Amino acid sequence: MSVAMSEMKIEAAGRTRQVHITYKKRNRNMYLRVEEDGSLNITCPYRITHADIARFIKEKEEWIRRTEKRQVRQEARHSSGIDEHEAVWLGKRYPVRFVQARSNFMMIEENEIVFYLKEHRKDLIEKTFYDYGAKQLQVMIAERRGEWDELICRRHRIPLPRITLKYMTSRWGSCTPARGHISISKRLIHYPVQCLDYVLLHEYAHLLVPNHSKKFYDLVGSFMPDYRESIRLLR
Repeated sequence: MSVAMSEMKIEAAGRTRQVHITYKKRNRNMYLRVEEDGSLNITCPYRITHADIARFIKEKEEWIRRTEKRQVRQEARHSSGIDEHEAVWLGKRYPVRFVQARSNFMMIEENEIVFYLKEHRKDLIEKTFYDYGAKQLQVMIAERRGEWDELICRRHRIPLPRITLKYMTSRWGSCTPARGHISISKRLIHYPVQCLDYVLLHEYAHLLVPNHSKKFYDLVGSFMPDYRESIRLLR
């Protein structure tokens, strides 16, 4: 598929936003996606100009506001994976204990998670947890990606994707085929390992089918027949 990319900035829905534009030869319509950092992703045909895109975004301002409000609600709903009393790690709940220390780190012991913190603050607790969780997810992804690199990328002569971790609440992962980039949410550290397996496959499948059509889910199901169970756990 022939693609090209560009960038622009625009005032929309009360703030200045970065707009990432992907031009695709086969696209007939323009599509908009709101990212959690407030930036906008536009996919459109080659003939579309920046002025056309600006008008399209202005027409969608109310939709952008609604989308961001929904993302805030989702973040509030999903923020219960760690608090002052317990933390959920790979599907298992652990009581937590706090120890004053010179540096911030955590350890998972047999029956509890211990936080060693310079200061007892909510933001430090969360940062320490997700920093440690991201390292574990990186190891798990490295162990798992080889199968999909072979079956999806090399078999179809697609470049291997770059995979990064990001704290996301409105989605579990994202894939930008044109950039060869997959993002995985750090919040998957709260869920059973099968959920990471599903999300990783889901994003790799988008390298072949960029939408959520029947063809897409048939592809996912051909590799993971029980994928719906993971979807149920992630809801």
